[in-house]
Amino acid sequence: MSFNKRVRRVMARYVGRTSWVVAMALLFASCDSGDIYPEHVEERNDNISVTAEFVLSGTADSENYQLYFGAFEDDNNAPVVWTRVLKSGDKDTVRVSLDNIPPTATSTRLCLLNIGRRAIYDFFSYDISQTDKSMEIPLTEVPLKLKYEKVQDIFVRNCTACHGTETGGAGLLLGEGKSYQYLVNKSSKNSDKMRVEPFSIEKSFLFEVLTSDTLQLKHPHHTIMHSQDDMNLLKAWVERGAEE
Repeated sequence: MSFNKRVRRVMARYVGRTSWVVAMALLFASCDSGDIYPEHVEERNDNISVTAEFVLSGTADSENYQLYFGAFEDDNNAPVVWTRVLKSGDKDTVRVSLDNIPPTATSTRLCLLNIGRRAIYDFFSYDISQTDKSMEIPLTEVPLKLKYEKVQDIFVRNCTACHGTETGGAGLLLGEGKSYQYLVNKSSKNSDKMRVEPFSIEKSFLFEVLTSDTLQLKHPHHTIMHSQDDMNLLKAWVERGAEE
């Protein structure tokens, strides 16, 4: 056999094998449902970040409550992301940031958190329910003062059925426009303590009434408060000076 014939035979055999390999590759590719070679899907990250600046006036922390900036879901007083807010003097400007806020969060709040990491009072709130990207809240002045109307709401929810605006047990009236003057720095009929002693829970008879089951009262009061958050807010109000 001539040299040229041998070359042509080898080339034909090579081409035949190559065609078979190509055909098999095309067959497997046409049968792939995507399970063998799934299409790469880029993983999404819907978390956002929020930065805020506040000019803060007044006292922030106490022994049991501290100032935080946090992100919250609806109807949940425990933040999903939070950071401590520190200030050294009155009219301080502070800048705080929250990262990796999940899409379930609907608001950011500058608030007091108790030692159980639950918000008991909001000084500032900002809606982020429609936010899908990182954002910055404009500079905002925030006085760190508990509004007495929030405390009054607690008395309306829990106490005014027996201690209204006209009549009340032990001469105590807790209705709107009456409660503050009947509570703060007022003597108790059943104790040597003041009903509310500003800055002191221990010296305020109000908390002995609301927590003790051994007092000789007309009826027990230690089960009156329906919410621990309400009790926490009352304590914070007294600890911070019981302001009107």
